[in-house]
Amino acid sequence: MRDSARALGIVMSIGVAAALVLGIVLGLAQEESIMQWIGYMLSIAGAVTIGFACFSGAPMSARKHVAQRIAPSVNEAKAEAVADSKPFVSELVILFAAGLLLVAAGTALELLT
Repeated sequence: MRDSARALGIVMSIGVAAALVLGIVLGLAQEESIMQWIGYMLSIAGAVTIGFACFSGAPMSARKHVAQRIAPSVNEAKAEAVADSKPFVSELVILFAAGLLLVAAGTALELLT
């Protein structure tokens, strides 16, 4: 199993579990449709996942860039290790896709209720 598929499974399971728990609790507290609240929570979990994917893909800080330029021998070893293990899909794309799937599921659930 690839790491990207494992990351997708983890993100989706955490998002769905949190949406179910919060949707049930808030639906019962508000005395409204539990399915509608689960849909709301799925959309929120998807938005948070997309936000996390966008913020985790931020460019490298200036300090890290300078540190990498100072120690080229370490960087060469890292570059060789990265070149040997090319990922199938970027982790950012996986997180973004998981967020879109959660938002789509939440929207569909809201429209069905």
